[in-house]
Amino acid sequence: MTDAHGPITILLNPAAGAGLARRMQARLEEELKRLEVPYSLIVTQSEDHLRELTRKLAAAGPADRVLAAAGGDSTFQIIAGEILARKAGTGVTPPILSLIGLGSSNDIPAAFGLTGLETACRVLRDGRVRRIDAGVVLKDGEAPGYFLGQANVGLGAAVNRFVFDLAGRRPAWARRQTLAGVLGIRRAYQLKDVPIRLSVEWEGGRLEGPFTLAVFANTRVWATGRIIAPEADPQDGCLDACFIAPCSMRRLARLYGLTRTGAHTGQPEVRIVKAKAFTLRTEYRLDVQTDGEIIEGTPDGAPRTITVRAVPAALRILVP
Repeated sequence: MTDAHGPITILLNPAAGAGLARRMQARLEEELKRLEVPYSLIVTQSEDHLRELTRKLAAAGPADRVLAAAGGDSTFQIIAGEILARKAGTGVTPPILSLIGLGSSNDIPAAFGLTGLETACRVLRDGRVRRIDAGVVLKDGEAPGYFLGQANVGLGAAVNRFVFDLAGRRPAWARRQTLAGVLGIRRAYQLKDVPIRLSVEWEGGRLEGPFTLAVFANTRVWATGRIIAPEADPQDGCLDACFIAPCSMRRLARLYGLTRTGAHTGQPEVRIVKAKAFTLRTEYRLDVQTDGEIIEGTPDGAPRTITVRAVPAALRILVP
């Protein structure tokens, strides 16, 4: 059972899930009151506002305080990133993080058994604290990009950028992410954004060549409930990388179907590697998608080295 100090602070991102989070606010508060969970809810006004509030809350209060994030996977990535950056910079004990999935995918809370609004709210009252790893992307001396679920390069980053841009131009597409994703895959193939040539090194191993997709997973769940890395464990101090070699769109669709159960790992185009850290090198533009957020790459022809590694026992979260 949790032993939080005072009311739980909830940061709700109303834009998550193409506005679903805003529409779910009343139901969320009804459930919290029904379960007699003491809380203080703040509706954020923008991404900058979300970051600012997180930084302030991460720096204040006792070590047993709980900060709940209500939104989608991008919301969780932003809040966790701000908490971890604050921790790294000051050594302050970060708050206990709780996840309330109100987005379009909710893969991160699903990875920790936090499926459904009732479960997410009940955990605020009865949950137990679990210490988990995070992942981090380090590139060219820039600020680290933290993630809880996965970092993607290749097709995952290209599709995410396409869907984001499409939803920006035509907001109705934000509620049709599966179809938008299919269109993004087709466009990535048409524009030859994939495969991408990479050199990847880790302790004891190396891969080099073209890849359609490379996913560095802290958790098993990916792409709205798919199992990209069946052995990923956010408490083992490692990341599980899934590399998919070049293949046709038809074959990729077949592999994607197999990720429903994780059966893709036995296919010849797929390789899974577990390691503490991976170093990626390429001469091509290399965008990285971390839990729905894009870390910008550089123009083609500029040498690029990126490190993706696990940060052991980085956060405390509430789980059922």
